Amino acid sequence: MAWGKSNVQSDIDRALRRSLRAAVAGDWDTAETWLERIVEADSKDLDAYHALARLYRQQGSIGRAIRMHQNLLLRADVPRAARDEALLELACDFDAGGFRDRAISAYEEVLAGQPRNVHALGRLAVLLHEAHDTPRVLAVLKKLRRRDKVFADALEVKVHLAHAQASAATGDNDGARASLKRCLKRDGDCGEGWAMLGELEAERGKTAKALDAWKKAAACDRKLAGSIYPKIDASFAAKGKPDAFVGYLRNVLKEEPTRHVARVTLARALSSKGASREGIEELARALEISPEATEIHAELGRQLLASGQESESLKAYATLVQVLSKNTALPADLATPLIATPTPLVATPMVATVAMVAMVAPSATIEEGSA
Repeated sequence: MAWGKSNVQSDIDRALRRSLRAAVAGDWDTAETWLERIVEADSKDLDAYHALARLYRQQGSIGRAIRMHQNLLLRADVPRAARDEALLELACDFDAGGFRDRAISAYEEVLAGQPRNVHALGRLAVLLHEAHDTPRVLAVLKKLRRRDKVFADALEVKVHLAHAQASAATGDNDGARASLKRCLKRDGDCGEGWAMLGELEAERGKTAKALDAWKKAAACDRKLAGSIYPKIDASFAAKGKPDAFVGYLRNVLKEEPTRHVARVTLARALSSKGASREGIEELARALEISPEATEIHAELGRQLLASGQESESLKAYATLVQVLSKNTALPADLATPLIATPTPLVATPMVATVAMVAMVAPSATIEEGSA
């Protein structure tokens, strides 16, 4: 596009509209081209200048974005507000490019002039956390909390938890416990914090405190429950109450019947005590509540098979396959009927079904979802 001598501004306005249309259409190359022409025609158009630099950053041309913002900061004709914006954008450039130390310095410079800038405070806190600079990140979070309490609290929990892990790794268990207490004071539902506290208490022989912490961890974070239940079981046993674990699980399920990991764990615990029939009944009741819980179907099939109820186990596994087929496509090799396999062993219905289930529902430790 050739710029007219008498109507440069109208040409710039037209180019700006074209760049906007291209951006809306997701045609970033075209948008970039028009913005470059605008900046070449009028370097004082700071809106276009910033838009082009941001586009460079978005497209991964971090070096070009950095140079543009640095050049803008060197200009004497740029007003204070525009310089502040350019400095913040430069910090974002360093941040996006992975230049952590330079980004930290730039965000700190931004905050020296704009102490209430929420974006700068938030990103500075995150970068200091990544740099494991606990004292400085806590100081920044104290300022950020006045403006974004939710984000500041969530990040502070991560900071204390990370500091506890680092302390424990160096053998400073007292420091780790102190950090965990601060973590849990900020968020009493931090499952990772309670789980780690349980480990530390167990290491120093405080079985009761460890048990209490692990119970809270399992209650707060379902994803951790599968790995924590064995520790709770062992803690009850260490206290001379091996049968208390079953009662604990029953109470968990009374409060939250859809805790499938707890249900499977209970069924296995009952089976290990010779009460497999009771465990099977627990699983059957669970399926009345959550008929599409695949982990319950899989465990029911295993328990029935282990108890010698082959026909009932076959029914359980067949139901499992039906549930799985509703939600996921079966592997290509399962699309071919297993009865056609030349090996006589695989041709039996029971073995075929078990083979199928073994592929789609392995018996490894299950993770509990949010249901």
